[in-house]
Amino acid sequence: MSAAQAELASIARAVADPQRPLASLIGEMDRLRRVAERHCALPMQASDRMTDGESFLDSGWAISPVQAALCAREPLRSAAFTRGLLQAVTQRLRADRPVRVLYAGSGPFALLALPLMALLSEQQVQLCILEVHAHTLGYARALIGELGYAGHVSDYICADAAAYRIPADGMPDVIISETMNTALGKEPQVAIMRNLHVQAPSAALLPAAVTVHLGLPRRTPEDVCGEWGTVFALTAQTIAAWEEGGLPAGEGSRLPGARLRVPAKLEQAPRLLTRIRVHGDVVLGDYDCSLNLPLPLPGKPALTGGEVLDFTYMLGREPGLACRIV
Repeated sequence: MSAAQAELASIARAVADPQRPLASLIGEMDRLRRVAERHCALPMQASDRMTDGESFLDSGWAISPVQAALCAREPLRSAAFTRGLLQAVTQRLRADRPVRVLYAGSGPFALLALPLMALLSEQQVQLCILEVHAHTLGYARALIGELGYAGHVSDYICADAAAYRIPADGMPDVIISETMNTALGKEPQVAIMRNLHVQAPSAALLPAAVTVHLGLPRRTPEDVCGEWGTVFALTAQTIAAWEEGGLPAGEGSRLPGARLRVPAKLEQAPRLLTRIRVHGDVVLGDYDCSLNLPLPLPGKPALTGGEVLDFTYMLGREPGLACRIV
């Protein structure tokens, strides 16, 4: 075992320990990031070329390699997704074949998979790494190979995950994608999860639920956010309902959200609050990472109190929530 493998195995054991709260894993997540940055060929120096390599797909914004790598600098976010993935895979271990994981949007580090490969053998888990940018996929492939985990990966596929067709003989047991922004805007998380879950409905989805709520931000760090109801949810159940309802998925299409009334008296402007259940009881709540920061309502409508807001989710090149006063 190399020094990097030994360090990753130590990190993986800490992440897998149910007695360790997510907040206690910040040190391990910093070590995980440093291992990835040290062994990846992607230059991480600050520059004015941060967006080099990004693209705008029919399903949304695909961020650049550097932008994707910088997500590793949010320790609670990394801890939640790596723990959720470890739990989902270990719960599905079987004797007759490896657990198949489809990792959509791996970025240059394939960060969430590194502890998994350090903890489980290639006979226990096999990954399909799916990434839309060829150069980003190349960084991930080289990194995994240098760390000695090439045998854990069955395929590296350069494709848009929102349009990718899963081969019949390669249906995954677990699908993970962290291709999202606050309130599910801009990036193609909704389109990706919808496309993949429809093809592999028995696979576990990670995150299991992303819900956007209408409410108020906290006033102090000790306060909790106010909440008036759920605006939109991305889960296996909602995806199935969209398919049963025959809802289209192309440019200009809309998915249904909720219709909510704001209180008659408004002390602050309402916000969208994003909460994420990665798997089981592994959750990211308000202010845990950039994905959980309160966001102004789309269009920033002028509200005086008592209005009814109708929310929908717009699909296409600029995905995200929309609301109108009714």
